Amino acid sequence: MVADIRKQLDVHTMTQPQGITIDAPLVASPNQAMKALLVSRATLYSLINDGELESYTEGRSRRITVDSINAYVKRRLAAEAARRARPAKDKAASAAA
Repeated sequence: MVADIRKQLDVHTMTQPQGITIDAPLVASPNQAMKALLVSRATLYSLINDGELESYTEGRSRRITVDSINAYVKRRLAAEAARRARPAKDKAASAAA
């Protein structure tokens, strides 16, 4: 009889939904975002106002999504790669102008 109860308990606990585990934060404070991007507060808020970073307020606190920070860095890297991929003669022509 005790074995039957244990089996019922084991089955019961196995079928319970598990909680969501989040390994990394989803949002960052302005100070955390400034440190991550190595920018000033003015630059950070300029990026937010220009739509480069997504944010919202929670009470009186601003929160910036980590996904938008990562996407911003990827966009900047892509723009830099495109800039460097220009042929050398274009650089010389623009320098001469």
